[in-house]
Amino acid sequence: MLEVVTIGGTQDFGYKPGFRQKMGEGIIGHTAATQKTYMSGNVSTDPYYFSTQKNMGSAICTPIFSQEKLYGVLYVESLEPNTFDEVDIKTLETLASQVSASLQRASLHAEMQENLRVLATLQNISKTISSSLDKEIIAEKVVHGLGEAFGYTHVSIYLLEDDYLLLAAEVGYPAELKIDKIHISQGVSGRAFRTKTVQFIEDTAREDIFLKADYNITSEICVPLLKEDTVLGVLNVESNNVRKLTRMDVDLLTAIAGPIAVAVDNARLHAQIKKLATTDAVTGLSNRHVFEQALSMEIERAQRTQTSVSLIIFDIDSFKEYNDKWGHPAGDARLKAMGDIVRNCLRKYDLAARYGGDEFAIILSNARGSDALTFAKRLLQAAQAGASDSALEGLGIPGYTLSMGIASFPQDARTRAELLVAADNAALRAKHLGKNRILLARDMK
Repeated sequence: MLEVVTIGGTQDFGYKPGFRQKMGEGIIGHTAATQKTYMSGNVSTDPYYFSTQKNMGSAICTPIFSQEKLYGVLYVESLEPNTFDEVDIKTLETLASQVSASLQRASLHAEMQENLRVLATLQNISKTISSSLDKEIIAEKVVHGLGEAFGYTHVSIYLLEDDYLLLAAEVGYPAELKIDKIHISQGVSGRAFRTKTVQFIEDTAREDIFLKADYNITSEICVPLLKEDTVLGVLNVESNNVRKLTRMDVDLLTAIAGPIAVAVDNARLHAQIKKLATTDAVTGLSNRHVFEQALSMEIERAQRTQTSVSLIIFDIDSFKEYNDKWGHPAGDARLKAMGDIVRNCLRKYDLAARYGGDEFAIILSNARGSDALTFAKRLLQAAQAGASDSALEGLGIPGYTLSMGIASFPQDARTRAELLVAADNAALRAKHLGKNRILLARDMK
């Protein structure tokens, strides 16, 4: 198509900037198609000329080239027939050449300005995300930053977890179609992950593996977030016909993917370090320091809201005997298994910790003694799964049964220290009475 950029002197059939004409149509289209200057002495009889009014004039149209490629055309018309001659043709062709040089300079200037704007935007986004050590915050800043800076309507970031790409942040997608989880074997995102290459889908209707998160999407760019040849996730931009994606968008998104990957990797490493500082290495539960802080806060909360908090302390029965029989690696494996069992039984706001060697502690928020007893019975039963023998009444199975003590605030204690002593004494008494049992602090005299 040829589009009118600027015009003057025509008052007849509505030519104005923005008017579009097909290649080969009219004198303008014919000149563009042949890429040669065309002159008409009388437009009223010219086979290519067309107008909504009857005109009697002459016209010259000459092509404008940019690096030997057609850039546009320059058209001149006179109301008088046979106005133009060979000198006018040469003059117009010379002017077209000068216009071409000026347009190329203007185009290069505009491209340079756009590149500077893109670079400045990329620097701002990079600076913003590098200041955070939270993966979700980084993802949110990126999707909104790209949307605001470059007009992308649909932007999402997926981060790798096991064999899945999990949605970290998105903008523009309908809630009912939003895809929260993509297996690495699925979709364009999965292919970008597996091949470690940028995927540019210019027409999603022709892509069999395209996963629809919006029915209006027509094109997609998916860029893997690579850090030292390791894919941490994908940056995904999709668009409809209003904002067609181009190779320039591919270059832009490829450029921003590097800083995003670095920021995500920094956040991942920070999370690992933070986890190591607060987590027991063997069981994966909280360590004792975190437990003590959490217990103090829970007591303060219970005092403020006039609610209850319960504490369970338990030992794994005859754990030394288990270690002596099976060896310390097996003992560590059993401790880890116990940590998994405890974690699976916990509610969302409860906290479990490794309190000592084979001793564990569980804080049950907003729970009275009866609630804690129900929880403890469930845990006692779950711990025995996989044991080679069934527990006899009043007897424990080394490594599988538990001696448990329960104390609640404010029913059994008035302070954090009293609560710890009450629960610990109950657990100790349960062990002395034969193991594989639960004792409440209030039942002890």
